[in-house]
Amino acid sequence: MKINKILFIATLLVVFASNAQIEKGNWMMGGSGSFGNYNTKSLGVENKGTYLNLYPNIGYFFIDKLAVGTNALLSVHTVYSTGYGIGPYVRYYFLEKEKPINVFSELSYNFQTSDGSNDAKFQTFNIKAGTVFFLNNSVGIEVALNYINKKSNLDYLSNNIFLGVGFQIHLERE
Repeated sequence: MKINKILFIATLLVVFASNAQIEKGNWMMGGSGSFGNYNTKSLGVENKGTYLNLYPNIGYFFIDKLAVGTNALLSVHTVYSTGYGIGPYVRYYFLEKEKPINVFSELSYNFQTSDGSNDAKFQTFNIKAGTVFFLNNSVGIEVALNYINKKSNLDYLSNNIFLGVGFQIHLERE
C-alpha cells in the first residue's frame, strides 16, 4: 500500500511539473521507429520479409507549437536492401503548450537510396498523427499513426499505414 501511494504521488509530480517545451526558439531532437512484415511486388517480382525503420530528426520551433526540421531514415529489409534517406518535415501541436499530453500532426518528404542490387531511388511522402506524453519538461514519448506513399525510379509504388513509437527531447532556449 505504501508503494502505491509513493507511485501515485510521483506520477502527480511528473504530470504537474510537465511543461511541453513547444514554444518559439526551442529545439527538438529525437526520432521514431517501426518494425513489421511486408509483402511487395516490383517489376513483376513479389517480395516478402521483415523491416526495421528508424527516423532520427531535429527541428526548431519558429513559432509556438510549430516545428520545422530535417529527418533521416535508416531502413533495413531482410530480403533485399538497406536504405538511407533525408528530407524536411513540419510538425504542429494542437493543444496548449503547457499540457502534459498533446496531439500532433506531421508532414514529411524523404529522398531515399537503396544499396540493394537494383540501386533504386525512392521518394517518400509521410503523413503522421499522434499523441505525445511528456514525462517531464524535456522528454516526450509519442505514439503515432503513419501513412506512407513511396515511389521509386524502378516502377515501385507502395502505400502503407502503420503504428510507430518514438521519443523527442525538447531543448529550452536560454
